[in-house]
Amino acid sequence: MLRVHFTVEDLAQVQVTVLGPLAETQLSLRTVQRRDRAALFHGWRARTGPQIGADGRETARFLSSPAGGLVDLFTLVGAASSMDEGIERLISASDRRLHTEFSVLPRTSTRRAPWLAQAMNADPRALRRMAIALQGCHRVAVDPYWRRIHQHLEGEVARRGRLMVQDGVGALLNSLRPMAVWQPPVLEIPGYRPLLHPEADFHVTGRPFLLAPSVFCGPVPQLFASPQANTVLMVYPALSNPVHATALWASPTDTRQADAPVPPALSALLGRTRAIVLCVIADHPACTTTQLARRAGISPASASEHATTLRSAGLTTLTRERKAALHTLTHLGLTLLNTNGSAPVGS
Repeated sequence: MLRVHFTVEDLAQVQVTVLGPLAETQLSLRTVQRRDRAALFHGWRARTGPQIGADGRETARFLSSPAGGLVDLFTLVGAASSMDEGIERLISASDRRLHTEFSVLPRTSTRRAPWLAQAMNADPRALRRMAIALQGCHRVAVDPYWRRIHQHLEGEVARRGRLMVQDGVGALLNSLRPMAVWQPPVLEIPGYRPLLHPEADFHVTGRPFLLAPSVFCGPVPQLFASPQANTVLMVYPALSNPVHATALWASPTDTRQADAPVPPALSALLGRTRAIVLCVIADHPACTTTQLARRAGISPASASEHATTLRSAGLTTLTRERKAALHTLTHLGLTLLNTNGSAPVGS
């Protein structure tokens, strides 16, 4: 177990953010090497694994050891909205930072390719080779699904953010159960393997604390806080529902199912189309009726009718911003989604 200690000042600096495609790519490299969580990743692994080339496999073992532990590219690169931006930050990092991060998992050295030893010393050609390998992995592991992954993560950030605004940072941290347990002023992470933080207690010590959801992380949250980093980062799993996983890895042409994964219990309660509309509003906060119709795969008139019914039931609300009417989820709607397995908040 790891116990993360917060002061009042630390709690004021808690944020929730999406790290971006480079972070998801690195996390996917560990997932593709493992065989656990088959209900979530079996189909994705079967398609992805054979497409990763030799350099990609070597990079995967180097950055994301299947035995445990991750090289911290996360605080090194930070949140990057595109793969190109993340790669540029990686190859532009200082030699000292790169060497520190690449040297953190010495037990992988017996399986390390010679060119990766050069990358550890920030050799430009080796770094470029690693960058090309990562881009290749991204193309087959993450990019075909990135629009859906990004929507899923943005929906997760929006739900957690609303909870923090409505009920405070304590409610946000408490919503991480059972993967993390909030016992003020300590956040306990059961099952954490103390590879990089051998002490059982970690103190945030005034740095911003970033919570970053990931579809490939898990099942135990991972903490990244190197001495050179000015933030503390906790990556936590944001995918646990096989229904959601099926939607993420569905055929790219299956846009309706991809944009609106709906648990059977919710569909039975509301009707499939209305349940889809509710899930779309949850995953796309402050969307217009036109956007709602497109993402749900229905006509604007049908979207307006279903949204009106949901609003009358108190599950959604309508706000106006200039000339736009925007649909958002209410606390009651969030509770209904939690109860029926569509949203992980409070689970």
